[in-house]
Amino acid sequence: MNKKPYSSSIKKTPFKYTISKKIAKLMLEKLDRNEVYNKCFNENYVEIDSLERRREVTNVIYERLLELDHFLLEQFYDGDVVTSKFILVYAIAKNDSLFFDFLFEVYREALLGNKNYISMDDFETFFASKKESDIIVSKWGHFTIEQLSKGYRNILVESGLGIRVKRNIEVIRTTIHPSVEEHIQLIGDREFLQALLGVK
Repeated sequence: MNKKPYSSSIKKTPFKYTISKKIAKLMLEKLDRNEVYNKCFNENYVEIDSLERRREVTNVIYERLLELDHFLLEQFYDGDVVTSKFILVYAIAKNDSLFFDFLFEVYREALLGNKNYISMDDFETFFASKKESDIIVSKWGHFTIEQLSKGYRNILVESGLGIRVKRNIEVIRTTIHPSVEEHIQLIGDREFLQALLGVK
């Protein structure tokens, strides 16, 4: 996997499932980037009042969905809800190296270990280790880290990969459509299946 530099963009636009499906529909209708942008920004297809927020959300989600090939984009739009939400998390992880690392290092461990939940301490430990090892993360303040943790928790809960139990996130083992799992394996993205499904 070609790793992109770490980013904190998730803190502003975590999951956004409904809007992502709307934009996926436009992409499946073969609209190009400018046409998607025009529809979302100028015609407010995404139903966001703030112009700045509308622009930001449209751009972030479009970039995420570009990570999906035609088959996965179709499965995201038309597939069963569990598989569809899984595909969106996969797209986010493909687009965001830090989130992928979190899934692989923390979520997967909770999925395969005896603990089966992620605590606030687990989030803090993960980001502290990244602060020590990465120059970009080392410059982020407490607020950014806090917002990122919140964004990650939001994604896990809204996608169905976790549920809130007090201050912890209990991880949920998910079963997705076999054709999607097979396709992700075939295109060389097995590590995402390992991170999200606990595949050995």
